[in-house]
Amino acid sequence: MIRVRSMRNTRGFAAATLLAIFAASAVAHATEGGRTVFVPRAVIYPGDVITTETLVERKLLVNPNNPPVFGERSEELLGKVARRTLLPGELIPGTAVKTQELIKQGKTYKLTYESPFVSIVGVGVPLQSGSAGEIINVRNPDTGLIIKARIKADQTLTVDDQ
Repeated sequence: MIRVRSMRNTRGFAAATLLAIFAASAVAHATEGGRTVFVPRAVIYPGDVITTETLVERKLLVNPNNPPVFGERSEELLGKVARRTLLPGELIPGTAVKTQELIKQGKTYKLTYESPFVSIVGVGVPLQSGSAGEIINVRNPDTGLIIKARIKADQTLTVDDQ
């Protein structure tokens, strides 16, 4: 009978020790500070441009070994356009924002081709909207020929060697 009681005391002591260790680690995580992410200050509607006035910082308590969370750096969000409604205080998923479109479908834009020997400048009509760096389909209005062109930051289209 004495042996059973000592085993029960040992189990209780072990359980209390584990509980103390977990409590200490929880306090350590809380004092660590976690990560800072940017979340909407107020409702951001689809099509709205995200600015510094529309964002606020929020602390997340996460394990430091976790991969980075979208929105930890303000550069990831500033100047982007909301694809869907973003609620205040909620994390912003990467799929909920997109880069601002420089080229609009159906409008006429300057189309250039440059090589070491020749430079050609004309006009083209994009078949889809896009932002800087994207490659889109563009129709030549004179010939009806469809080519691929890269969007530049100055709202022009450049044709690469195809």
